[in-house]
Amino acid sequence: MSINFDTFLEWAEDRFGEENIKIRNTKHGVEICTHSYFALEKLGKDDTKYHLWMNTEGGKKKIEHGAYRCWLTDSMGTLVGLVSEFDGIPYDEAEELLEASVSLRTLEKQVHSFFESLVPTEIVVPEETKKSLIELPPHCSLIDSMPHYDYMAKRARNYLKSRKIPTEGLYICTKGDYYNRIIIPYYNEDGELVWYNGRTLSDKSSVLRYMKPDDVQEDIMYMTSWPKPRTKVYIMEGEFDAIALSICGFAACACGGKFLNPSQMEIFRERGWIPVLAFDNDPSGLEALIECGQELMSSGFYEIGYVRPPQGFKDWNLLYQKKGEQTTSWYVNKYEKQLNEFTLDQLMIGL
Repeated sequence: MSINFDTFLEWAEDRFGEENIKIRNTKHGVEICTHSYFALEKLGKDDTKYHLWMNTEGGKKKIEHGAYRCWLTDSMGTLVGLVSEFDGIPYDEAEELLEASVSLRTLEKQVHSFFESLVPTEIVVPEETKKSLIELPPHCSLIDSMPHYDYMAKRARNYLKSRKIPTEGLYICTKGDYYNRIIIPYYNEDGELVWYNGRTLSDKSSVLRYMKPDDVQEDIMYMTSWPKPRTKVYIMEGEFDAIALSICGFAACACGGKFLNPSQMEIFRERGWIPVLAFDNDPSGLEALIECGQELMSSGFYEIGYVRPPQGFKDWNLLYQKKGEQTTSWYVNKYEKQLNEFTLDQLMIGL
């Protein structure tokens, strides 16, 4: 069987993204190179060096069904096998898809019909969540609405899986300024979209970890739920930490940094919530705990709690990843303390 180069290139661009494809001329024929799906699946690695090479002529050994190799994991096989695995279709359908005599777009209708029962063509969003006071970045897609074979969706799902964070309600940006970022939406008490944060999937230190809208707003917080009055609400730095604690049974929020501003404190005051400071277990987290504790006490909050992740765990998401829901819940309940002048003095000794 011969594999048509243009047909396979069209498939690769559709699955991995045209911007992620490079063409290289080698002594064994023209190679189509892209980010390694295998590095992502097997190593959880954010690979950006085009380690997956695909050759429609079969490479050095002239394999009839084409050949691929991941130079990072040393995975290799036929292109037909790659398409079969990636698209979740039988081998003979993948073979048909890549035949030179058949149009890719015509045959893709068969693939799409296969997924119709698995992926709805239109995601029905509850009416209360359709309201929006701010627009999400362009080219954002709800992760759960994307086909399982989509490259960007795979990256997002694998990243979230590695952190034990559910994909529900999260978006991935596939182009533009927020490309390669998970978009975390913020909703107010009425279910209106009021803010968002973009967390990069890149592991490069030179890439800004978070990106937010340019407009500065102080009266927003990331809430995993909007609980009743007199509920303890655990305040932490990042959204994933808040999600981790909410999975463990706690009402949690992220303040978007290492301090509470007056508008955020007012949110707590108006609703009668009991603040529990739960910042990271590092020097800056301790400093934030003390500073926020002092601010809350001076602002008239008389019932304040605090709890820090255990030694060896920088934040709550890491504790949840390594130790699970039951242990994390037990730890919080056991080691949460009241914050008062005495405990504040004890904490200041650690600065």
